[in-house]
Amino acid sequence: PQTSLWRKIKIGFLSLFAVTTASTIGMAMLDREKLTNDLLAMSANAGLVLTDIQVRGRAHTPQSRLLAALNLETGAPILGINLQNLHSNLSQIGWVEDAIVERRLPGTIHITLRERVPIALLQNNDKHKLIDQSGAIIDGADPSQFTHLTVVAGDNAAPHAAAILSILKTEPELFSEVWAVSYRSKRRWDVHLKNGMEVRLPEIDPVSAWSRLAMIDRKKAITHRDLAVIDMRVPQQLIVEPNIPVRGRGSKT
Repeated sequence: PQTSLWRKIKIGFLSLFAVTTASTIGMAMLDREKLTNDLLAMSANAGLVLTDIQVRGRAHTPQSRLLAALNLETGAPILGINLQNLHSNLSQIGWVEDAIVERRLPGTIHITLRERVPIALLQNNDKHKLIDQSGAIIDGADPSQFTHLTVVAGDNAAPHAAAILSILKTEPELFSEVWAVSYRSKRRWDVHLKNGMEVRLPEIDPVSAWSRLAMIDRKKAITHRDLAVIDMRVPQQLIVEPNIPVRGRGSKT
């Protein structure tokens, strides 16, 4: 029938059109790729090739990790380097908080790193991990290189570490005696001194309590006495527990 014949002709035409269109697009893509390669080759011949990689702001980022992330070769056409990809790769490095990547013609890639600033060692069981101001773990960092930092422990302690450390640093002399802090019940902090003494800060206004302890310590050297605990949880009070060794009970005979 005529209708059936017309349908076959129509389908055949559409199929031919689709094949022709796909072929045209494919050729266009090939032509575009060839044009891009030709332009890059021309730019390279004109001297626009990578000759230097400059990095500023690197203090802790391992050089090997940095070079692996960049994966650049000198002599490559500098206009063909994808800056967005470089930025993405750099952002995957644990130490890198942010990076600025610039192409400086004729042949320099300039990188400015903003590294994470380590503030404490987060203790998890018997392991330690380095954390930054936000409480995020710095992946790939070696804790053994930062044993001078305060140890932070306790459930959900990391996000609150910067705040308590900021408070403790308001009294530098007393802070120099601190080696660890423990977050208690997700509400307040215990401060552990290097001599083994424990200072229990209140949930409300720990700043004033810490300042008051520093003032008392300057006058009476209370943190140098033979005490196990200084409890400051009760407002305007200071309760101490002497450092009495626990004696075992003798067995009955």
